[in-house]
Amino acid sequence: MKKVWKHIEIFFILVSLMILIISSFFRFDNNAIMGFDKLIADVIITGICYLLILKLGLKNTAGFYKKGFKKGLILGIPFLIIGIGSVIFSNMGTDFSNIKHISIFNTILFTINMLFVGINEEVWMRGLVLNGLMKKYEKCSIWKPIIISSLIFGLVHLPNIFFVEPLTLLIQVINAMCGGILFAIIFIKSKNIFSVIVIHALTDWISLFIASCFIGANSALSMSINLGQALFMIAGGSLPPIIISMILLRKYKRNKEL
Repeated sequence: MKKVWKHIEIFFILVSLMILIISSFFRFDNNAIMGFDKLIADVIITGICYLLILKLGLKNTAGFYKKGFKKGLILGIPFLIIGIGSVIFSNMGTDFSNIKHISIFNTILFTINMLFVGINEEVWMRGLVLNGLMKKYEKCSIWKPIIISSLIFGLVHLPNIFFVEPLTLLIQVINAMCGGILFAIIFIKSKNIFSVIVIHALTDWISLFIASCFIGANSALSMSINLGQALFMIAGGSLPPIIISMILLRKYKRNKEL
């Protein structure tokens, strides 16, 4: 176990690769966002990550308790605003008179999928990866584990290349990295994993609801975009989380907070 902690970054990268491989076995269709296959994968991955949290002795700092839940929700409000902004941008020009709701069942399945995406990715990236890196680098700047975990969070989106165009993938990876920084800070400040799960799930739900639950309402991320649009979407999705993160952490005292 000492060897694992010595090279914990490599260990987490290998674990993430293993998780991506497991996830690939549960994609029976061409939809990376939802479906019973995606749901099964998220449940399995969450279980694996929880077992690793226990094995590495990280449960006490993984935020699995009630304290801090409300604080985390309040800190996550900017994320919800960003999600609403992404909906407005991605649906500019959409003729809502021509869209058609798929079905109640589809909407329920979509909602459950978004909830488990939040559970899966937060237990994996914040409860396990960020939490473990904070333990290893407890005497270093808090930004070190935040940046490393956020880089891993962004890079695990690379397999989406099989579902989206390269420019769209670039947007997803960079925005996920920057969003991961804010998720990390919400987790650190609230010390509560459940609040980050709720914010993550709600943000994804808001951002993808129209495109996933209605016919004829594909979002900008599912269509061809040019470089200028890509840069605009990166700026709009990356700068706000970074600015908010710097504000939230400007007076952070690690020894006092932890």
